[in-house]
Amino acid sequence: MTNRHPYQILKNLSLIHILLTLGSVLIVGVIYTLKVRANEVISSEKGMDIFEFLVPILAFASLAGAHYYGKSRIKKMDKGTLVDKLNVYRVNKIILWAALEGSIYLAIMAFYLTGRNNLMLYAFMLVILLVYFRPLKTRVIEDLNLSGEESDQLDKEYE
Repeated sequence: MTNRHPYQILKNLSLIHILLTLGSVLIVGVIYTLKVRANEVISSEKGMDIFEFLVPILAFASLAGAHYYGKSRIKKMDKGTLVDKLNVYRVNKIILWAALEGSIYLAIMAFYLTGRNNLMLYAFMLVILLVYFRPLKTRVIEDLNLSGEESDQLDKEYE
């Protein structure tokens, strides 16, 4: 994996992000459609109120934890090759996206169980946040603090 080209690593990371985002949108859409077509009465049980508190707290905690973990890994990384830096960055992004996806699935399952629209709104907002954290070249350069020569290598398809 260390012999791959930086351009290809970034391209593959973008593809992974697109697939994860489309999967999340598809799951949210299917669950919403199933719930709407079921015509069930919204649950008014007091025990279900915990989801409206639990979903945003767990989403924030998992996102903050993944972000902190990723930043600490980048800080611990010594001066390596661009490919090594991009491999660490790729792993960090996948962990961050997994934290967001888990929160999306929790929110949509809580919506399916309770029928509360706030939980669907949380799922939509988390999907938008997943889209926001897409891998951009400028963000890669900034996060990894790349030199001018290293950032130019990201543009080159072949060496």
